[in-house]
Amino acid sequence: MKYVDEKYNFLKPIINQNLIRIGEKFDGGYIVDSQIIKNSNILVSLGLGSNWSFELDYLKLNNNKIHIYDHTTSSWPYIKDVVKYFRRLMTFKTTYKGFKIRLDNYLKFKMFLNLDNVFFFKEKITYPAIDKKNSDIEKIFSRINNKDNIIIKCDIEGSEFEIIDQIIKFADRIDMIIFEFHWINKSNNEEIFIQSIQKLKKCFEIIHIHGNNFVNKSESGLPIVLEMTLFNNKYKPDKIEYVYNFPIKDLDYPNNPYEKDVEILFQKK
Repeated sequence: MKYVDEKYNFLKPIINQNLIRIGEKFDGGYIVDSQIIKNSNILVSLGLGSNWSFELDYLKLNNNKIHIYDHTTSSWPYIKDVVKYFRRLMTFKTTYKGFKIRLDNYLKFKMFLNLDNVFFFKEKITYPAIDKKNSDIEKIFSRINNKDNIIIKCDIEGSEFEIIDQIIKFADRIDMIIFEFHWINKSNNEEIFIQSIQKLKKCFEIIHIHGNNFVNKSESGLPIVLEMTLFNNKYKPDKIEYVYNFPIKDLDYPNNPYEKDVEILFQKK
C-alpha cells in the first residue's frame, strides 16, 4: 500500500452524495454531480475524440444543448473503416455483421452531430486564439447565453494547462468542470499542475478523482493522467468531509479494462 505524497493532500475530494457515472464504463465515462447535470442548460465538451458516450448520456439525462470543440474529429476515420470492411466483406475476409458494426458506428456518429441541440465547432482549444481555426475560453463563452448553467468537460491532451486562468475568469458562470489532466510527470508539468489546482480551488471544490490506468503512477503515488471533477464553491456543503481511498466500487472502472484500476490513497491526519 503506497500513499500519495503528502504534498498532494489538497487533492482530497469532499464527500458528495449525488455522484453518478455518465458515459461508458471504462474509458469515456466520468463521475459527475447528478443534480448539477439535471439543472444545467449546456454542456461544453472540449475534446471529443472517438468516444462520445459521455455526451450521449448527458442528453439522456438533460436534453439540452451541447457545444463540442475538437479540431481532430471528422467522419473520415469512420468512412475509412466502412470502406475497409466492405472490401473485406467482398473478399470473404469478414462477415456481414463485422461490416455492419462499422457502418452503424458511422451512421450513429453522423446522427449524433446532426442533432438539433448539438453544435460542433472544428476548432482547436488554445490560448490565445490566433485565428478562426482556434478557440479560447473567451470565444467559447461569447457563444453562450449569460444566464445558462454551464458544465465543462475538458479532455484536450495536455493543452488544459493553457486555459486554467481563462476558466477562472469565467468561474462564476461555471457550475461544474470535468478535467482530464495529462502527463503530470513531464518536465515542469508537476509544478504547473499544482499551481493550476490551487488556482481552481479558489472558486471550485474537488468532488472526485480517478487515475487513468493506460499509464502508470508517478513516484509520488499520483497517476500520470488524472481525471478530476470539481463543482462551484456555491454548492459546497456547510460540513466538509473527505474521501481518502479510490477507486470507488460500482462508480469507478478502469479505463483499460484489461488492467487493474489505479489506486489513489490519501493519508488521514
